[in-house]
Amino acid sequence: MAKTKDLTGKRFGKLMVMHQLKEKIDNRIAWHCLCDCGNEVDVKSVYLTTGQTKSCGCLKKDMNNKNLREQYDSKRVDGVVTPLFKGKTPRKDSSTGFRGVEKYYTRKSKELRYRAWITVKGERYYKSGFETPEDAYYKGRLELERKHLPGRKD
Repeated sequence: MAKTKDLTGKRFGKLMVMHQLKEKIDNRIAWHCLCDCGNEVDVKSVYLTTGQTKSCGCLKKDMNNKNLREQYDSKRVDGVVTPLFKGKTPRKDSSTGFRGVEKYYTRKSKELRYRAWITVKGERYYKSGFETPEDAYYKGRLELERKHLPGRKD
C-alpha cells in the first residue's frame, strides 16, 4: 500500500491545504482546504494533484462572469446589444405571434388594435393603431428598428 503524501500547507491554484480529513470521500484520501475567497472546501487528493480542482468554485464563476460580460459588451453598437434584436421568432408567451407586437383596445370604441414597440437604451418607443398583428410588425416594429437601432438605417 502506497504511503500518503502530506499536502498540508501546499497551494493548488486558489486552494491552500489545511489538513487531511479523517474520513475518506469515495474511498479516497481527502483534504480540507481554504480558498483565497475565504470559503472552505474538502477535496480529494487526486483532484488537487492533477489540477482538476483549483478553487472552491469561485474561479469558474469569476471566469464565466468575465467571459460572458466581455462577449456581451463586444456586441454593443452605440450602447445597444444588437443580438437582442435578431430573429423574428416571438417568445412562447406571445399573444400575437410576432416579436414586439401587443394587442390593446381603443379607449372610446373598445375596438381591438395592435401596437408595435421596441425598447432601446431604456427608452420605449411605440407605433399604434394597426388592425392586424402582421401590419403592426411589418409596418410598425420593423420601422421602429430602422429608426432607433444603430446601424439599421435603410
